Amino acid sequence: MSTAADRSSPEGIRARVRRLESGGLRTFATPDPLVLKSASGAWLTGADGRRYLDFGGSFAVTTTGHGHPAVVQAIRSQAGQLIHCPSAYPSELRAEFLESIESIVAPLFGDVAIMPAMSGSMANEMAVSLVRHLRPGCEMVSFSGSYFGRSVGAVTLDGKSQYRIAQGLGPGAHFVPYPYPLHMGPDAADFTMRSLESLTGPGGGAGRVGAVFLEPIQGNGGVVMPPPDFLPRLRAFCDRIGALLVVDEIQSGCGRSGRMWAIEHSGVVPDLMTIGKGIGGNMGVAALVGKRELMSWTPDAYSSTFLTNHIGLAASIAAIRVVKEEGLVERSRDLGARYLGYLQDRLAAAKGVAEVRGRGLWFAIELQDAGGGSGAKRAAAVFATLRDQGVIIGVGGHAGNVPKMAPALNIDEKDLRSGLEKVCDAILALQ
Repeated sequence: MSTAADRSSPEGIRARVRRLESGGLRTFATPDPLVLKSASGAWLTGADGRRYLDFGGSFAVTTTGHGHPAVVQAIRSQAGQLIHCPSAYPSELRAEFLESIESIVAPLFGDVAIMPAMSGSMANEMAVSLVRHLRPGCEMVSFSGSYFGRSVGAVTLDGKSQYRIAQGLGPGAHFVPYPYPLHMGPDAADFTMRSLESLTGPGGGAGRVGAVFLEPIQGNGGVVMPPPDFLPRLRAFCDRIGALLVVDEIQSGCGRSGRMWAIEHSGVVPDLMTIGKGIGGNMGVAALVGKRELMSWTPDAYSSTFLTNHIGLAASIAAIRVVKEEGLVERSRDLGARYLGYLQDRLAAAKGVAEVRGRGLWFAIELQDAGGGSGAKRAAAVFATLRDQGVIIGVGGHAGNVPKMAPALNIDEKDLRSGLEKVCDAILALQ
């Protein structure tokens, strides 16, 4: 007979979840997923009481850390006033939420309109629907290695085919290579632009292209940054063929790259942009934003019952205020530049390290095996080693071979350095 202690142990909790939870979630992608009990700042606490440095930012969500006092207070205060407010009913809090989003996107767009969402996938799904409204019968273009979410309306744009194949879905876009300097060389942008021109030219196969969807820095794809000239050239291409440029800033935005939005590094202004993760204060908050003249849907064209849940909106308002008042964008820029250099120096001579890259507090280490192929097994071993040492990282990349770090932007610098030292030590030990 099991005791209460057994049921509350990590093994007991895993067994209870496994007994009832359907397949399909990521929960048991590994046999012994981490069982969490609490979190604070940049630290997680497991059900066994052990602490872990959350160096992956819980999938790049924890821009302001876990349980920031200002965010917690906003949630508590709002919970006593109004939790569920349908999107059909305006409120002062909703006005404040929209104004908060405006304050961080208007410097990029100017006159902007905002559509709230509950997740990044939902925001990207909204973008697809809006493009189809504006360009009936159009086709889409996306890129290899891209990731826009797992909902039916977003997953068909993903450049990693396994995500849509798992749902029995076909592609929803024409795919061209993302300009990946490590694999494509110094002419990566030229190659991608030629691919786009070929696709849309006579005999290229594409019909009327309504939009080009991309991440300015690929997140799930492994923190892949295109050459500096690519986004301006893509903007000119979209203008010439009459396509909308839709940019996904769900992982790369809200200060992660050392600018409020990663697209700002290029000087390009997109037509539409999806945002999420970091703007929510660890709550499910996202949005589709864009030039006002494009956000011209008729009322009730897109909705969801919990679209404007007020706990989420209150958390987002507080989180955006924290980002501004604590200078987290600038902190990401400054610490990121310093510690990217540290990583590159430590791993400069490491065997099997193809590239160390990053921007802001967003780092990636691309691994390869002895024959120059994918280092996916080595990346998995690095992840497991670090977990044993109390550090949780992410693993992504086109081939699952890229350890990634996306810590809270307010992480204590001592924790940041300690975590990066452990990452380097683990990689060097597994040469």
